[in-house]
Amino acid sequence: MKKLKFYLMLLAVFMATSTKAGSVKYLVLNSGGEETVIALADAPVMTISDGVLKVTVAGEERLSADLSEGLTYSFSEEAPTAIQEILSNEVSRLEQGHVYIAHAQEGETVRVFTLDGKMVASKRIGGDGAADIDLTTLGKGLYIVKSAKTSIKVVNR
Repeated sequence: MKKLKFYLMLLAVFMATSTKAGSVKYLVLNSGGEETVIALADAPVMTISDGVLKVTVAGEERLSADLSEGLTYSFSEEAPTAIQEILSNEVSRLEQGHVYIAHAQEGETVRVFTLDGKMVASKRIGGDGAADIDLTTLGKGLYIVKSAKTSIKVVNR
């Protein structure tokens, strides 16, 4: 436990000093095979309680990870872009500025991020397992649509 506290304290010090220098812009966390990218400019808040690390941004929980199951992290100057270019069975179609989701779990939240890691939209999946994510209100550009199971890159024209 002392070792864990030391590493978390070291992480906090590194984040504080690196962001002032302007070189590190993203915190990349990997827990249970799922990668979470957080822009440091969004001022993430990290808390540990009962062996669980929680990361929140603007009051919204972005990650909850049991530290006994392992957690890796890294810092990046660029936003990672290793995103699937194919549609999953959850994303049924992309059409006229909309991403139509089907076959997802009720209550799950689908989030839309800019390439620099800022969340710009979110939508909760309804009882029918479907949702319509409207990108027409967002500017033109490249976005990442992320659910619990899938991340896709979408060009909004």
